[in-house]
Amino acid sequence: MRIIKITAAILVAAFVIAGLCGCGEKRSDYMTGNCTKDGVAELLAESPELKDKGFTDKTCYNITPDGFNGITLFKSSENAHTVVKHPGYTYADLDLSDKPGLISAVLCDLEGNGLYDDVLYTYSNGTTKEYGIGVYNGVFGYSASVFKSYGEMYLYLVKQDAEEGMPDVFSVLTVTVTEFKNNPADLGCIATGSAGTVTVTDGTPVFNPDSQSAVTISELKYDGIKRIIVSTVDRTNTYTESGDISRISGFLKDIRTEQTDEKPNSDGTVYIIAVVYEDGSVSYAYLNDGGFFKLHGEDWKKVKGTIQLPF
Repeated sequence: MRIIKITAAILVAAFVIAGLCGCGEKRSDYMTGNCTKDGVAELLAESPELKDKGFTDKTCYNITPDGFNGITLFKSSENAHTVVKHPGYTYADLDLSDKPGLISAVLCDLEGNGLYDDVLYTYSNGTTKEYGIGVYNGVFGYSASVFKSYGEMYLYLVKQDAEEGMPDVFSVLTVTVTEFKNNPADLGCIATGSAGTVTVTDGTPVFNPDSQSAVTISELKYDGIKRIIVSTVDRTNTYTESGDISRISGFLKDIRTEQTDEKPNSDGTVYIIAVVYEDGSVSYAYLNDGGFFKLHGEDWKKVKGTIQLPF
């Protein structure tokens, strides 16, 4: 049990990233990605033509997420152009343009070869107001759209813990986005809700928005729970043990709230709690570390008393 707050580990990581990117903004309230100069000189030496796409010693950054197995992503702070590079191969363009461009990226396995050399990503185009989800196929080397729409929206991918023999599933979160020092290669995100899921089956990623999800979104109940998935922007934990399920569902049951016109500030972590039932239905609860709670489709309410996390 611990009082819900930003952890010391996140704070340390935020300051390390701030140092790498030379940025001075406060980062303790954001989940931030990598932003370094690692491999930039080598990339530009191998592909000098990238200068015409906005990549220079000053503007090019390595934004590769952790665990990408040698695959690297580079982004221009000038125009938010992003390229992906596989070991031993030249770069390939991702289908993006204008700021802020790429928001998040995860590895997936389109070909079912167990190599996880394909990149699933979310993006937003500031000029055309287009946002969506794209995929880069590492075998055939092309970038394509999985889902796109128009308006003011930012999406973020989090990989769910996959059960053995089941296809890859990614939670799609809605987030607020900050460009530190107006640099679209150096983003900070705060989760605000759930947009749906992406499922990769037989080489094809499919986006299932919450309103048209393949699963039924039901009211929160406490019987027949199969597993509980807790997601923030930077991690996902899945609980399947009966003791964990009883502990977390009991915590949710005990939360007391009161009606309020106040809404949570965007400077805190949102925990998205998916309660999955034996019949395949799902309930979503949202917990903001500023002391707010809501169920899927409902308004935020103020929590009475101190919130303590059981996870």
